[in-house]
Amino acid sequence: MKVVVIGAGEVGWHIAARLTREKVEVTLVDRDQARLDQAAEAMDLQVISGQGADPATLSAAGLAGADLLVAVTGSDETNILACRLAQLLARPETKRLARIRSSGFFDFLDEKRFQHELGIDFIINPSYESVETIMDFIDFPGATDIVDVARGRLRLVGLKLQRGHPFLHKPLAKIKPEDHPNLLLAAILRRRSLLIPRGDTILNAGDLVYAAATAQNSDKVQAFFGLDREPVRRVTIVGGGEMGYHLARRLAADHRGFKVTLIELDQRRCEYLSHRLPKAMIIRGNGTDQELLLDENAGDTDAFIAVSTDDEKNLISCLVAKRLGARQTITRVNRPSYAPLVTAIGLGAMFSARAAAAGAVLKYLRRGRVISVASFFNEEAEIIEFQVPPKSPLAGKRLMEVKFPPGALATALVHEGEVIIPRGDTIVTAGDILAVVTKPEAVGGVEKLLGAR
Repeated sequence: MKVVVIGAGEVGWHIAARLTREKVEVTLVDRDQARLDQAAEAMDLQVISGQGADPATLSAAGLAGADLLVAVTGSDETNILACRLAQLLARPETKRLARIRSSGFFDFLDEKRFQHELGIDFIINPSYESVETIMDFIDFPGATDIVDVARGRLRLVGLKLQRGHPFLHKPLAKIKPEDHPNLLLAAILRRRSLLIPRGDTILNAGDLVYAAATAQNSDKVQAFFGLDREPVRRVTIVGGGEMGYHLARRLAADHRGFKVTLIELDQRRCEYLSHRLPKAMIIRGNGTDQELLLDENAGDTDAFIAVSTDDEKNLISCLVAKRLGARQTITRVNRPSYAPLVTAIGLGAMFSARAAAAGAVLKYLRRGRVISVASFFNEEAEIIEFQVPPKSPLAGKRLMEVKFPPGALATALVHEGEVIIPRGDTIVTAGDILAVVTKPEAVGGVEKLLGAR
C-alpha cells in the first residue's frame, strides 16, 4: 500500500511514524526541508519538499499511484484543496482524508457535501474525537485510559492497581471467574513495558491494568478497583481553542446539567466564547496561575481539564489543580515523551489529539474484514475488531484450541448481537466479531489468523 501524507507537523509526523511501523510505503510532503530531513532520518519513508496543494508537488510525490492521500497541514484550506486535486489527479479508488479543524466548515457542509463537492472521503477532526474521549473520562472518574469497543458496548479501561488490592501477588489463573464476573484483564503496563497477561502473570501494586468489560458492567470495574463512583458535576476547562470550545459546548448541552467554567488568556477569544457559550462561565486569565485557580475554586471542581495546545501549560495547570484538591484531572499531551511523566507524577487521565488523527487513518489501512482499530497505552498497543470469515482458522473452534501469536489476546466477542467476555471454552462462529488486543509486532499474525490478509 502506498500513502501520501501532506504536512509534517505533529499530526502528520505521527501518522507517518505509525504507517511506516506497519511497513506501509509512505511519502511525506512539506515545505520545511529541515523537518523533512529529520523525518527521513527517523523513519523509512520518502520526502518531497513543496506546497501540498500544488499539482506539480503532488505528482512528484507519486499521487497518481497512491492508495491513500492524508492531508493534515495546519491549513484547512490547503487540506481541502489537496483532496480536490487528488480527485482529479489520482485514481478513482484512491481514498482522500483531510484534517479540518475550523467549526465554521461544519456549520455549512455535511459529510455528503464534503465528499461529493470537495472530494473528501473522510474528515479527520482531532478536536471532535478528543471530546468523545474526555466525555468517557468524565463518565469514569479514576480511569487513566479508556477505549470504546463494539460501538461503545464494551470498554477497555486503564486503571492503576493500588496497594492492598486482594488480587496482588496472585497468578491470574488462580483468580476465580466469580471474583471478577464479566471482566477480563487484557493488558498490563509495568515499568514502561506492556505485558499481554497469561495465566501465570502476577499482579503487582502500581501496575496499570487494562480491564475489558461490557458497558452495562462498567460499575463492576469501578467496584473491582475501588474507584470513586460520585458523578461529575463541576468542570473547569483550561484552553479556549477549538477543542475547549467543542468540549464546553458538549458539556453545556448534556442533560446532566454540568456547571462549566472555561479559562482562556486571549481577550478577543474570551469575547467570542462568551457569545457562543452562554451557559458557561468564561474567565480571562492564565490557567497556570495558582491565585486565579484559587479564586475560581478549582480545588473544588470534580473534573479539571487542560486542553490548550501547550503541553507544558497543560501539565502545570493540572499539577496546580491537583495540589489545590481537584478530584480528577484530564490532561492533553501531544508529545509521547511526556506520557511516562504524566503517569509517574500521578496526574491521572491523559489523551493525545494527534493519536485520534492516527487512529482515524488506521481504519483505512487494515485489510479484509476489519471493523475498527483503536490505540492505547501511548499507542504501543491496539485493539482491533474483526469479523470472522468462514475460512478463518478460528471459525468453529474454542479459543483454547487456537494459538494466538505472542503479544495478542482475544478480548471480546460479539455473537448474534450480544457482547461476550470470552473464556477459553468460548466457541467462535463465522460472522462473529472478535476484538483482539495486540502489540504492533503481532498485528500481522493476528490478521493472518483471522483470515484478514
